[in-house]
Amino acid sequence: MGPVSPALAPEKRRIFNFPGWRDNAYVQLLQEEAVERGYELAGRPDFDEALRELTSPERRGVIHVQWTSPVTEWAVDAKDARRRADLFLDALYSAKQWGRRILWTLHNVLPHDVVYPKTALMLHERLAELADAIHVISPGTVELASAHYALPPEKVVGIPHCSYDGVYGDAPTDRAAAREAIGARPDGTAAMFFGWIRPYKGLEHLARAAEIAVGQGAEIEVLLAGRPQGAVDGILADLEAGPVRVTTHLQRVADEDVPTWFTAADVLVLPYRAILNSGNMFLAATYGLPIILPDAPHLVAEFGEEAWIRFFDHERPAESIAELLADGWFHQEEARAAARAFADARPPRAMAEAYADLVERLS
Repeated sequence: MGPVSPALAPEKRRIFNFPGWRDNAYVQLLQEEAVERGYELAGRPDFDEALRELTSPERRGVIHVQWTSPVTEWAVDAKDARRRADLFLDALYSAKQWGRRILWTLHNVLPHDVVYPKTALMLHERLAELADAIHVISPGTVELASAHYALPPEKVVGIPHCSYDGVYGDAPTDRAAAREAIGARPDGTAAMFFGWIRPYKGLEHLARAAEIAVGQGAEIEVLLAGRPQGAVDGILADLEAGPVRVTTHLQRVADEDVPTWFTAADVLVLPYRAILNSGNMFLAATYGLPIILPDAPHLVAEFGEEAWIRFFDHERPAESIAELLADGWFHQEEARAAARAFADARPPRAMAEAYADLVERLS
């Protein structure tokens, strides 16, 4: 049997996500309005299943490429990474031949903790060529990517990240009870690290910063909640053996417990070595929690006037974070109110409608 003509293939209001991580709260918020407009969501976390979808002429709908790390970074070696990247690009090309449109959300200039940088770079270069639209979250994305590859400006669509209002529930009103619930002490400053614990996130900077601050007389406790991934065992062991009080939950935090952790904390610290976008930042805003970010130029340019954000010096991260922890600025009600106002200005509905409008144009 010969190939089916695209004109005869069944037309569907359909979005195929790769990878198909259905439990990702950001993706759920992003695509909520599209679902209400009648789009069917599909997706495959498995690489081979995704290839079958992309190379099947009877499949229709927009292809939304989210994270590229499952293509290259889940390979067994450099040769396998290149093989997987070539297969993925060939499959996308085949899908375009059948009339399908490709949307790429550029979450990171390159995958975090990239193992196969040459192949990852090649994949992003080709995606920029193949994509019909490139969704960026940060206004600094195009400039940052330009050091590695070009993003055609006519393809770039900016849709900012939203708050997480309505996702995890309301914050508890009693902070002491929240701390008791997670096993933290009721006194002192609670500095939190939340989410995947990966090498690029620089947990050792927070550990050293807390140690410096405690040595100078501050009462600091580190709240550490998230699943370890990669070479972080030594960092975790040093933190546990050090002089700083630590409350740990080294696994995924259940959705219903997220508000408790963010209520128990006084400040969220993102001691990252590299960052383009961070959902944790918007999660913190949702719960009125001040944050400490690296002084990456694109972050300072976008958020430098925010009263709930402070920036550490990336050239002396531990010392700079220690100074910001000892200062106590995050205890001010104005800082927490500014975080909440930031979240109010970024409702999930606005992001979802902008995304649905983009999909409609592509469809």
